[in-house]
Amino acid sequence: MTGAEVGSGPPLLLLHGLGGTWAYWAPAMALLASRARCIALDLPGFGHSDAPPGGFTLDSAAAGLVSAMEAIDAAPAVVCGHSLGGPLAVRLGLNHPGAASRLILVGPSGLEPAPAWQSRALVLLPVYRVLRRAPVPWERWLLGIAPLRRAALRPLVDDPSNVSLAMARTIVEGGREARELQRAVTASFATGLAEEARAVAAPIAAIWGDRDRMVPAADAEVLLRAVPSATLDLLPACGHLPMVEWPHAFAALLSRLASG
Repeated sequence: MTGAEVGSGPPLLLLHGLGGTWAYWAPAMALLASRARCIALDLPGFGHSDAPPGGFTLDSAAAGLVSAMEAIDAAPAVVCGHSLGGPLAVRLGLNHPGAASRLILVGPSGLEPAPAWQSRALVLLPVYRVLRRAPVPWERWLLGIAPLRRAALRPLVDDPSNVSLAMARTIVEGGREARELQRAVTASFATGLAEEARAVAAPIAAIWGDRDRMVPAADAEVLLRAVPSATLDLLPACGHLPMVEWPHAFAALLSRLASG
C-alpha cells in the first residue's frame, strides 16, 4: 500500500474515506508529528495502492492493512477511520484484534442508511466513470471557478472558504484515482457498523462535525446505544472533513483521544 509517514511516537494509522486518498490527512499529520508516528495509507484500489484481487471488500482491505502495518512494525496502532474508513477500522479491530489498540471513528458511515440524496446521486456513477477517462483534467478547470468550487465542496464542509484551492484539488482528484469506487460505495452504504462495533474489544471514540451533511451527527446515537462505553466529541461549525476544515482543532482532539 502507498501512503505517507511522519513523526515519532506511538503509531497512529489514518484511514481515508470513500473516494479519498491519504493526502487529505496531511495538514493534521503535520500538527501531530511531534506526538505520534502518523501513518496514512491509500486504501486498496484508491490513490496509488493496487486494487485487491477480487475487488474491494472490508475484509480484504483489513487484511491488507494488517500486512502493511506488520511490514513497517506499526502494530498495534491507534486506528482512526474517516467515513468509509470507520467501518474498515471496526472490521480491522474485529478480524484482527491484536492490530488495533484503540479505534477512533470520524463521521463513520454504516450506522444508518445513507441520506436519500446520496442514494439518488449514485445514478451518476457511470457518468463519472466516463468523465474520469477524459484526456483533460476537467476537475481542475471546475475548481478554478470559485462558485463551482464552493458548490463541489458544500456537501463535504460547512464553509468552503475554509478549504484552499490546493486542498480542494487534492480532495476532488482523489476520486479520479479511485479504481474501486463502485465496490467501495457498496461497502460504505451498508449498515451494521453498530453491531460490529459492539463486538470489538478495543476502546472506541467518535468525532463528528456537528454540521456533517454526508453522515449526520445524529447517527452517533446509534453507535452510543450499541457501545455505551464509547465517547463522542462534536466539532462545532464543521462538516464531514474536520481534518481539512479545522485541522488544528481536529489534531488537538485526535491527539487527546489517541493517548487515552
